[in-house]
Amino acid sequence: MGFALPKIPPVPVSPKVVLSLTAAVVALAAVAGTAAHHASAKPAYTRGLPSGALTVDAYDCGANWTSAKAGKQNLLIANTGIETTEVYLVDPGSGAIYGEIVGLAAGTTDQMPVVLGDGTYALRCWPADADPVTGPPVRVTGGAPGSTAGTVTPGVLPVSRQDLTGPVKQYQAYVEDGLTKLKPLVGKLQDDIAAGNLDAARADWVPAHQQYERLGGAYDAFGDVGDAIDGLPSGLPGGVNDSGFRGLHRLEYGLWHGQSAAQLAGPAGDLVSSVDKLATDFPTAQIDPLALGLRTHEILEDTVRFELSGQSDQGSGTTLATVDANIDGTQSLLGILRPLLTPRDPDLPRIDATLNRLRGLVEAQRHTDGSWTPPAQLTTPQREALNSAAGGAVELLAPVATICEPRLDKS
Repeated sequence: MGFALPKIPPVPVSPKVVLSLTAAVVALAAVAGTAAHHASAKPAYTRGLPSGALTVDAYDCGANWTSAKAGKQNLLIANTGIETTEVYLVDPGSGAIYGEIVGLAAGTTDQMPVVLGDGTYALRCWPADADPVTGPPVRVTGGAPGSTAGTVTPGVLPVSRQDLTGPVKQYQAYVEDGLTKLKPLVGKLQDDIAAGNLDAARADWVPAHQQYERLGGAYDAFGDVGDAIDGLPSGLPGGVNDSGFRGLHRLEYGLWHGQSAAQLAGPAGDLVSSVDKLATDFPTAQIDPLALGLRTHEILEDTVRFELSGQSDQGSGTTLATVDANIDGTQSLLGILRPLLTPRDPDLPRIDATLNRLRGLVEAQRHTDGSWTPPAQLTTPQREALNSAAGGAVELLAPVATICEPRLDKS
């Protein structure tokens, strides 16, 4: 015989309770989903990565790095995430950087060469479009076998864009002042040519060219107008006869290759117009803070490439005067960056000494009448000494760009 279950009246539930329970279930599901996603197997492409590598992703940065040895080594870093990331080896207390890998793509590995001394280290990851993540600290003790204190990788305090705001403004003012000084010099050069006084033009060409080179802007800092002021004929289809060969070097070629005042009047007028345009446009130009460190190194790097090699000489034989101006430009930028470099670059005194030595060697070739020894007339010992000093300066200046690269923000 069957029977019926008694009907149980429903228990009333407050709408607020229903919403709270629903929210809790959704939240738990989201947490579970995130945990499951993060705990699940890594993407397929990571399965072939070296098992002994220090792994990084958007959540963990070297979480499997639990111990470290002192001395010279290559830290193998594997990106097991799905985003490209920058990886730094830092002092987690001060933030000083000992090594970096820029743009480590997902599913790839790279090595970070370092020489570790006593101290505390951690990996810091900065994924694209995400906040930085710092891994667990690792303590190194026992010194650095096989290395001296001078060879241990130094920690460099990072620089921010805010740190570079003042130097950028100083550089802008430096260039604006330099352009103000350049305008009358190229104007006098134009007047010499208009009057047919080519001897005066040859004498006035050198200080005009030196003043432009002191700006440190002959290396793409001024864009197309820079080529119009100081471009070289190399790469132009017509060489020195190409219509695109303009500016100071165009006048140099004509003045030292027997061209007439009538032939040089047009190029002189174009030069004055280009300098006027640059002087007008530059105050509103946006200077990338990264350019300051790069330019400090590139000025002398290009000096070795173009001036000391003779590539830039268009007949005047005055490239050592240009080198002297390039040293001025380098030292001016070093002066602007010195407050940032002093606590960060232990080689700064050596840089100063090397630049002073290079200047002494260069100015030894300036004669009492204001003329300069053409590089082709240097003795072998003189040339070797110049090349050695310039090469040493370039080598010491190379880290300046890296030290002054903004790293504390991604604005």
